[in-house]
Amino acid sequence: MSDVVFGFFACIAFIVIVVFNVGVFTPSWLTVHETPVNSSIPSKICHYGLFHSVDCPNNEKAFDWTVIALNIATSVSLTIIPFLWCISCKFWCCKGDYSDETCAEGCCSCYSFFYFAGGFLGFASTLIVVSKFDHDQLGWSFFLTAASSSVILLQVVLLVTYFVCSRNMNEKCTIFLVYRRRHSKYERY
Repeated sequence: MSDVVFGFFACIAFIVIVVFNVGVFTPSWLTVHETPVNSSIPSKICHYGLFHSVDCPNNEKAFDWTVIALNIATSVSLTIIPFLWCISCKFWCCKGDYSDETCAEGCCSCYSFFYFAGGFLGFASTLIVVSKFDHDQLGWSFFLTAASSSVILLQVVLLVTYFVCSRNMNEKCTIFLVYRRRHSKYERY
C-alpha cells in the first residue's frame, strides 16, 4: 500500500474529528414532540442536547453526567490531548532536532492511541443513549457522533487487518498509519 492510502485515512480522521465535535456541541441529540393539553395550542418540538436545549421548558437536561462526561472525554482525547502531546514531545523529547526521524515518529505514534481511545469512548456513550431512549427520538447530532465513532472503529479494524495480513511483506505499517519500507543493505536497484 502507498502513502496515498494513509493520507486518505488521515483526511478521514480529520473529518471524523470535526464531525464528532459538531455533533457533541449541537442541541439535536433528542427530539421530543410535546403535545399540549389544550388542542387549540399547536404541538411543540423540544430539542435536547448534551449541554443545552432548544425550545424546552426551563432548559431541561435529558442526559445524565456519564453520557456528558464520556463525550467530553472523547472530544478531549480526539483534539486537545494529541495536539498538546505532539507539541510538547517535539520541543522536549526531540530538543529541536528535526533530523531524528525516530523521535518524531515515536512522538506522533501516541496520537493514534488517543484517536482509538476516543473512538471507543464515543461508541460507549452512543450505546448508553441508545439503551435509554427510543430510536424515533434520536436526532441528527446523535447520529453524527455515532457515525464518527463507528468510522474510528472501522479504521481500527482495517489497521489490525493490515497488520495481520502484512506480516511477511517489505512494507510495514506503524501505529501512526504511516508506511515505512524496510530496506535491506544488500538490495539492488
